[in-house]
Amino acid sequence: MPNLLQGGRGRPLHPMLVHFPVALYPTSLVFDALSHLSEDGTPFVRGAFTLIVIALAVSALAVAAGFADFLTIENGSRTWRIAVLHMSVQLVTSGLFLANAVLRGRDLDVTATPAGPVILSLVGLLTLVLGSALGGELVYRHGRRVELDPALAGEPAAPPADPDRPPTSG
Repeated sequence: MPNLLQGGRGRPLHPMLVHFPVALYPTSLVFDALSHLSEDGTPFVRGAFTLIVIALAVSALAVAAGFADFLTIENGSRTWRIAVLHMSVQLVTSGLFLANAVLRGRDLDVTATPAGPVILSLVGLLTLVLGSALGGELVYRHGRRVELDPALAGEPAAPPADPDRPPTSG
């Protein structure tokens, strides 16, 4: 039985999950800006908090799936070292946004997002970009979890087996 955290053949789970936090964390900062631009920014303050909480929940799943992929990398290799750095930076990012959510959750009835959470979001986004770039390095330069479909790669596909004919050895 395949590891559910790794996803199906040719469909790794970790890369599918990371798109959510990568989109939701920056969008929360947009909501913060909107909270400062509107007369009553309370809905935007609450929206930013909600986006961060959802991103944290999906991040937890992405961490589990990423760790399952990490365990298959040869220990000590260059790919392994990049994966350790990627994982470390993204865990720092999650920690920053977790602290951000705790800080924001204390008072969601303000009319504009206070400076502290905005600064945490900005620092979190910097680490998110660095961690995402390292993740891209793992996929695009080191080929982690990339499987080419022979039909798409231009290789001839094996002929289908004839169900009426017994298999031959050799």
